[in-house]
Amino acid sequence: MFKAEITDAKLLRDSLDAVSELIDEAELSVTPEGMRIVASDRAVVAVVNFFISKNAFDSYECDKEAKLGINLTNVMQILRRWKDEKMTISAEGNKILLSFAGSSKRHFTLPVIDVSKEESPDLAKLESGFTASLTISSDAFSSGVEDAELVGDSVVFTVRKDMFILTSENDSSSTKLEMLPGESLSILSVGEPVRARYSIDYMKKMLKARKLSGTAKLSLSSEYPLRLSFSVPEKLELSFILAPRVEEN
Repeated sequence: MFKAEITDAKLLRDSLDAVSELIDEAELSVTPEGMRIVASDRAVVAVVNFFISKNAFDSYECDKEAKLGINLTNVMQILRRWKDEKMTISAEGNKILLSFAGSSKRHFTLPVIDVSKEESPDLAKLESGFTASLTISSDAFSSGVEDAELVGDSVVFTVRKDMFILTSENDSSSTKLEMLPGESLSILSVGEPVRARYSIDYMKKMLKARKLSGTAKLSLSSEYPLRLSFSVPEKLELSFILAPRVEEN
């Protein structure tokens, strides 16, 4: 049996909205502790690791783990119809039921779908090997990426013990953001100076999750995947792993 009720569905809606930027179909793992999605995008450039705890819900019942194949595009079409109402999510057989209760009651039914059984991403391997980590203001980071988009399709991150630098350039133009440790930036660790390039298009999709938290955590190494994480203590963890772009000679 699975049934969950939530009055403020903004956290669930906003987090799945960010996930759906990269993943259109996924296997939702429903457990007594909460709900999880681990999946890669179709190009296998990015991996999403999403977990929302039972603590995020007003009530949560799940007697055993279940795997529910969902079309995230369809789920988000429904979640965007939420208007400060109590939302109930449940599963019955091969159906997922969502209902909104306010001045009226609205009910939606979605099918449980067969999701391609590709090999699950090895999170333990993907989330190791980082030589630098930092926390940064979500808005400041997003603004830097938006600046970078004005001149290029990729962005270079440089991390030193005393500074975080974000740059982008083309044949005639360039942009640079330099941030020193302070209120908006905390450099947690740097084993050695790091330089790595990533796709701006993917970065912007991942940064849709900035609505979840005022602070983002970055973990990276030179020419190595990036982990971008957002957290709501005791309620939600959402992280993205992004493959690096090959440096241009």
